Amino acid sequence: MSHASPSGARRTEEELLMAVIHDIRRHARRSAARAQMIERELTAPLAPALRAHLDEIVAASRDMDSLLSRLAQYAVAASSSEDQPCGDICVMFDSALRRLVDRNKGAEIYSDPIRCCGIQVPYSIEGVLRELLDNALKFREGPVKITILVERSSGTHMFGIRDTGIGFDPQYCERIMLPLERLHPQDLYGGCGMGLAISQRTVEAVGGKLWAESKLNSGSTFWFTLPV
Repeated sequence: MSHASPSGARRTEEELLMAVIHDIRRHARRSAARAQMIERELTAPLAPALRAHLDEIVAASRDMDSLLSRLAQYAVAASSSEDQPCGDICVMFDSALRRLVDRNKGAEIYSDPIRCCGIQVPYSIEGVLRELLDNALKFREGPVKITILVERSSGTHMFGIRDTGIGFDPQYCERIMLPLERLHPQDLYGGCGMGLAISQRTVEAVGGKLWAESKLNSGSTFWFTLPV
């Protein structure tokens, strides 16, 4: 039996994937809600083991919902357009940093506003900045220095986010861009391994490229280019 859109036309693969993600997220949320409802409805105090089981159901359901949300972001990233509205990348950097203010503690962030101010980029790039800055603030041990780099040319602008964090073996520079790839245990640094894959897809959708340079224990630099 074929899947059809409300208009009667056959769904695209992206539309079908989004519909499946939407349905699974709904079930995940229902599972978490039911577990919390059971806990509220029980009149007798919960045994520690039973409470641990219910907490695990809620946590697993929320993790599933978060992963599905990221998969949805990855699915739609490819449909970004070079013709989308643009804004000043300096403003986008500031906005991305404000959203990550809770992680900024112990971080020194340097940029050259004169070099990047006035450069117009698609609005989807703000999400890329947020992902890359989030990585720089997350993968560290202690204070970190982050430097925002800008190289302007007539045909292409190149941006870099360099950090003094834990870095990684350069042989993994391409692997970490793949969906669901992680170099560290999830319970140590969190996340589900989708941020860089989403960022790369977003940049490529507007005609640019994104890549990484790193050394273990020596920090990382994530570069991306955008056409002028």
